[in-house]
Amino acid sequence: MAKKSLIMYASLTGNTEKVALRFKKVFEKKGWKVDVWKVDNDTDTDKPKYDIKKYDFLCVGSPILHKWPIPKVISLLSVPPPGFSKNGPPPEGGHPPPVGHEAKIVFGPNTPKGIAFCTYGGIHLGPKECEPAIAYISLIMEHIPCQVLGRFACPGKYAENTGWYQDLPERPNERDLKKAGTFLEETLEDME
Repeated sequence: MAKKSLIMYASLTGNTEKVALRFKKVFEKKGWKVDVWKVDNDTDTDKPKYDIKKYDFLCVGSPILHKWPIPKVISLLSVPPPGFSKNGPPPEGGHPPPVGHEAKIVFGPNTPKGIAFCTYGGIHLGPKECEPAIAYISLIMEHIPCQVLGRFACPGKYAENTGWYQDLPERPNERDLKKAGTFLEETLEDME
């Protein structure tokens, strides 16, 4: 039976989508069943299209928007603690039940694996700008739990001609996408 992977991503200018589609090619080449889920403004975070916990491997990607990932991506990954909803604690001052050691996250051999990825314009500080966002995506993934095996980031175009890189109309280019494919291939090989 083929292993199942889900690539969940948001893309505003097509940059992150290019990386997601390269990942899809790698999974298919390796014989994986792959679902691709583009998160957009119409995505209902209360009724997700896919159950992310039913996959062997999860790739989560986002462009960087004001130094952070797209909020809907994070909302789809977030599982509120018992007694809470995605909007916060229960009404009327209720409290969730106490959380003991059973809430400790433990990664075992059957824990789904994954990678976090992003694209960035680097308007202010170049590549450093993606570090907080991709770390945040990874942290949220690990609370699913999904053992994050790596992170991939590359620059992409944006609509301004200012900042660290100026405009990058040709990024991600074929070289960037080849790096993305190699990164995923090596990650999957290390799992074998």
